[in-house]
Amino acid sequence: MLINPWVRNYEKDDHAALGRVREWAANKLGSNVDYGFGYGTWVFIGNETVIKIDPEVGRPERFSHELAVSQMEIPGVATPRVLETGALEGRAWVILTRLDGSSGYNVWPGLDQIARVKLTEQLATALGQMQKFVPDVGMLHSNSDNWAQYIRKSFNRALRSVDNVVPGRVLTSSQGAFAQWSEALEERPKVLCHGDLWLGNILVDNYGGLAGILDFDRMAMAPADYELDMLLRFWRHPWNFVPEQLEATYDDPLDLELMKPFVDLCQGDLSDEALSARLSTTELIYRLNLVNRFGWNDESAGMFETVLGGDWAAGLV
Repeated sequence: MLINPWVRNYEKDDHAALGRVREWAANKLGSNVDYGFGYGTWVFIGNETVIKIDPEVGRPERFSHELAVSQMEIPGVATPRVLETGALEGRAWVILTRLDGSSGYNVWPGLDQIARVKLTEQLATALGQMQKFVPDVGMLHSNSDNWAQYIRKSFNRALRSVDNVVPGRVLTSSQGAFAQWSEALEERPKVLCHGDLWLGNILVDNYGGLAGILDFDRMAMAPADYELDMLLRFWRHPWNFVPEQLEATYDDPLDLELMKPFVDLCQGDLSDEALSARLSTTELIYRLNLVNRFGWNDESAGMFETVLGGDWAAGLV
């Protein structure tokens, strides 16, 4: 049985349009459909295929990332293949192969430490293979040739967006911290990064092994350490990513020791201090964007205190 963390997100959408799209998807899939997993995406799962649909109108390039990696091969690990693309009522859609396996966040609580180590090592190996794949970069719609400049622009844009929302002392502290951390934003070779890697985007087989990797919507050609950004965020606060039914199961941070294979893969010749600083810049940008979207609250204040205090990557490096 699927446990869907995003059912509550569908409730905020255009019900009339969603009803029409669901009927169309059922006809297109030729089978009964179930809601899938998507944040900012309508997902419908059939017996053999999956349809992803952009709720917003007028973004024809929405699923170009899926197309860019459709031919990627990772030994022993399945990734989705694009079968068809199109638009419905101005909304982009893509049909992908359905992969076998169980969602990682459902399986993880039942794994013992040995099985968790094995799974994370398998995932790190798969990421190493993925980094070697070179997609058609023209399909990525990303202007990040100069990574340091890209991060600085992202920070300035995020900071301006919350100028009237975040307390002045936090804005000042954010500027000071970013100025210090950004000194570590040296250019590094770019590789293919998934960009949204958490247990909800991996599939696990009946033996607890890695079976597949899903959802390449946020992938980017970026320095390898960028892959650690989302991984660390999930490992620190897993309860924010899982369905409400499982929040208590993920009530505590995950064991950071399990991230060692990812750090070994992605850190390269960066010093621990430089890696910590680079991860802190992206986390600060993420937090600013969250405040822009959801407003300032006590939880935001606590998160900024952690990030600005320099403790974000503590225990990782």
